Amino acid sequence: MPRRRERDGQLAVVSFSHAVQHFYPSGLALVYPFVVSSFHTSWGALGVVVGVAGVVGGLLQALAGAFRRLSARLLLAIQNLGLATASVAGALGGSFASFGAARLFGALVSWPQHPVGSAVLARRYPDRRAFALAWHVAGGSIGTAVIPLAMSAAIAYEGWRFGLAMLAIPLGLGALAVSAWLRDPLPEEEQHAKVAPRIRLLELLRQRESAASLAAGTIAAGGRGLGTLTTYVPAYLKDGLHLSALAVGGIFTAMLVGSIGGPVGAGRLADRLGRRRLLVVVYILAAAAIIGFVEVGSEIGALVVMAVLVGILGYSESPLLQAVFSEAIPQSHHQSAFGWFFAISYGVGSLWTILLGYLIDSAGFKGAFLAMAASFVLAGGVLAWASPKTRARKRALDL
Repeated sequence: MPRRRERDGQLAVVSFSHAVQHFYPSGLALVYPFVVSSFHTSWGALGVVVGVAGVVGGLLQALAGAFRRLSARLLLAIQNLGLATASVAGALGGSFASFGAARLFGALVSWPQHPVGSAVLARRYPDRRAFALAWHVAGGSIGTAVIPLAMSAAIAYEGWRFGLAMLAIPLGLGALAVSAWLRDPLPEEEQHAKVAPRIRLLELLRQRESAASLAAGTIAAGGRGLGTLTTYVPAYLKDGLHLSALAVGGIFTAMLVGSIGGPVGAGRLADRLGRRRLLVVVYILAAAAIIGFVEVGSEIGALVVMAVLVGILGYSESPLLQAVFSEAIPQSHHQSAFGWFFAISYGVGSLWTILLGYLIDSAGFKGAFLAMAASFVLAGGVLAWASPKTRARKRALDL
């Protein structure tokens, strides 16, 4: 029991770091419409900045394997301090170029959380892996949900620069908390951590299970919670439906509340019912929820309901996919494998942000959200096709 309490305490610390890190992208999502207006730029131009930052930050996650001998505590603390600096720099930017440079710097320092945090938890919870990874994602969702109303109020009364600069305070406190409380590794993991090898990308691509997970993750990035939904839902509500800043913050918060409970519930079910099977179902239902979100119009009550459903389903995809991917990888390879996973599915997948920005300019918000839904359906099809049972049935039919 003491060992379990200690392990759960480490889960809380890693998830807390994830929560603090999410203050930054969630706050930026509410700032973007004002940046477009203040600097007289377009959503396509902003999409390029956000997309390039996402690609760069995502690809840097492949460095996790190279840094596997360094303390997770050190990596996560530096990450949070760097994001605090990026927040202040973005708030002080006098042009769209300087704002974009600050956004890129934020991407450069934010890479450790997903691969390092996920590897630590996957290693510590081999039997409850979907549960632990779901709490990791839920921690990020909690951080994302805490910000919108407070950020919207700060923007409404003091302007977007003030709101963005204020993010530096909790990020700095998060760095201090991680430095004080994260233990890495636990005693029984010390020897394992020292000898953990680095896996090559080609090895992952040669294995059908891991390759399918990488493909699905890259495709599903078109509708992923932390990424396209976080970036473009507030934009749709403000510029597409012309709602007030406080209404945007409230509906966005409703989506993020759903994003907390959804992954945790999905993680518990997945460990019992089957992770791959549940993930395919979630992909289909999430696509339906995204379509419903843009079909209900500007009626606030309906938007809140659909936003909650989008949060529950759209954010459950990530921890379930991570759990499916980890099943195909030996435990000793987890940190370097997760580095490649996030570099490919989140880094290359960030190109979706650029594409969707141009879709908004050319086809409107509805066309962009339909593309998000289609990405989920296609990702679900990839996973269903690569299912071990599906392949076994196909071989039997071929005989």
